[in-house]
Amino acid sequence: MARFGRVYRSSNEKEARYQIFKDNADIVDSFNAAGDKPYKLGTNQFADLTNEEFRATRNRFKGHMCSAQQGPFRYENVTAVPTTMDWRKKGAVTPIKDQGQCGSCWAFSAVGAMEGITQLSTGKLVSLSEQELVDCDTKGEDQGCSGGLMDDAFKFIIQNKGLTTESNYPYSAADGSCSAKEGYIRMQRDIPAKEGICGIAMQASYPTA
Repeated sequence: MARFGRVYRSSNEKEARYQIFKDNADIVDSFNAAGDKPYKLGTNQFADLTNEEFRATRNRFKGHMCSAQQGPFRYENVTAVPTTMDWRKKGAVTPIKDQGQCGSCWAFSAVGAMEGITQLSTGKLVSLSEQELVDCDTKGEDQGCSGGLMDDAFKFIIQNKGLTTESNYPYSAADGSCSAKEGYIRMQRDIPAKEGICGIAMQASYPTA
């Protein structure tokens, strides 16, 4: 409890949370004891939440990122695509971030892709601002901590002519008033499908949301 800064309002809530934690810990122990997966599970700051509670605050993605193709499409260089790609080894992934108790997974996903693409294009790995999307991209499906869609986030970045850095617009894990900053990255629209936002999902050339 102290490790993750948990504070409960009453002894009843504390007891209930402890039971949830215990149930989740049993699942972790059983999974690890089976030993049939190449990874292990562990407890973290979400271990006192039920699956329903976790999904209610962490899974706010509202739909599919890419729209259907408008015309014929043929994959290119299929044989050149590697079976796996770890963008961390390419230096294209920023340190782990925490969205907190805010349904902003859509913003983190979009920003993560932009950070990777920026690094591959410029050689510089810069942490970009999820909070700018949470506060400022609110005219369509994207509604801050209430959820959103990565495709709409990309459209906002294009219309906004960029996205500022994390240091300029730090994350607060809450909806706030828009305080737009000068964009750090730039995006282009109406480019060929094999190079666009949806196109990058079809290749191993770029990290995707």
